[in-house]
Amino acid sequence: MPEIEIRGYRGDFEDIAELVRRVWVPEYGGKMWFPLPDASFFRWNLGARSETRCFVAYEGKKLVGSVSYMPHSLRIGSSVLPVALHTSFTVDPEHRRVALSLIERLRREHEDSGIALAIGLILDDPTSSSYRFWTKYAQTFPHKFRVLLRSGYWAKFLAPRTLARAGVNAWERQASRALGPLLRFTPHRYDPHVRSYRAGDLERCTQILNKTSAGFDWALDWSPNQLSSLVENPESGTLVFERDGDVHGMVNYLSLVLQGREPIRAALIDVWADDGLSNAQRVRLFGHLCNYLRERDTHGVIAPRSAMMPAAALMANLFVPATDHFRIGVHLIRSGIPLTPPKTWSLLIR
Repeated sequence: MPEIEIRGYRGDFEDIAELVRRVWVPEYGGKMWFPLPDASFFRWNLGARSETRCFVAYEGKKLVGSVSYMPHSLRIGSSVLPVALHTSFTVDPEHRRVALSLIERLRREHEDSGIALAIGLILDDPTSSSYRFWTKYAQTFPHKFRVLLRSGYWAKFLAPRTLARAGVNAWERQASRALGPLLRFTPHRYDPHVRSYRAGDLERCTQILNKTSAGFDWALDWSPNQLSSLVENPESGTLVFERDGDVHGMVNYLSLVLQGREPIRAALIDVWADDGLSNAQRVRLFGHLCNYLRERDTHGVIAPRSAMMPAAALMANLFVPATDHFRIGVHLIRSGIPLTPPKTWSLLIR
């Protein structure tokens, strides 16, 4: 049997996308909603940005595992720390032993590069191999890893007929059939103050994004370069609310495929920020976004249930709170950092 080799990734990401599909669809398909990224998504989010890193495991020429991260800055209280945001941790079910080796290789990379903490998403499903791995890892290495938060998403139904077929839970399918016209409703369609993001908005958007999260317990600290990478992603889109010639609000979303009983086209709201918008203006900005996405054949919109998202404006646009089905785990790379679970937070969770 060929030995397992773990190394930095160099390729076109077609094999990573194929690995994700090969592993995730049989394990999670029809049981829960999960993103199904394609090669173009990986090429931009991991290949086009020099600061990202991807590690892979090969058995001979066969790809059997991968894990990636994006470096960022995180403010905890008054301290700003270098952190890593983990994504797309995937291991072939016939090579489960590779999982620990991949994570330990990643830890060494973080230690060498001065990362203080690493943050990742865990599906909250005791039947999944991912959940079992991280539960066992936390029990075995409590000084290395801790499950810190439990949360979920807001969800908006833009195409109830599609969701009536694709919905994982019975209530989703029944609600889509019975309440379709209501669920797709928004109190406003388009607002003349809302327009597409332009490159000249970068400095102002960075300013209001950091201002919006200034009072949170945990919040990503954005530089113009980091925000530019996010909003210039061809898989993303950004709308801004302009008043009196100045930008006072922004919302950024990522277009992706969500797999339920069948795939749907969805938008994940990555970032929301505003500087002095009234609740009515927030409602209009979300309504504009929903109608904009519906006309571009998007079936649903999701947003993390975090302090960043204005809950009242989401509910006014008939977003519904989905079941809490993920946890946020933290890898302790640097010792001495207090890890009190934050009551308010703003993170980039994918």
